[in-house]
Amino acid sequence: MGYMKAVSRGIIISYTAKRNKDRFAQHNKIQKIQELETELQKEPQNIKLKEQLILARHKLNIEEQEEMAKKLKSIRQNFFANKPGRWFAHKLKKEKAKRTIQQ
Repeated sequence: MGYMKAVSRGIIISYTAKRNKDRFAQHNKIQKIQELETELQKEPQNIKLKEQLILARHKLNIEEQEEMAKKLKSIRQNFFANKPGRWFAHKLKKEKAKRTIQQ
């Protein structure tokens, strides 16, 4: 049974490493946008910089929307899933309360 602890530890480590890598990539994209904005302030007539900035913002926006969609889906699952189970648990709780003998 000791191997289960090692396996679960490995899974947790790989999950946190992936999450940290994703956060670092997101931070790099934001930093790139900031660099493009400062370069564009120095050279406002540069069309290539404008296009790169628009493209970088668009990609970041798409990723943020996808992340929000995932979060909304998980929220829906947490709040609106398993309604029959909740209802049944509520009924059982009421029945149990009725059957208890008060002293």
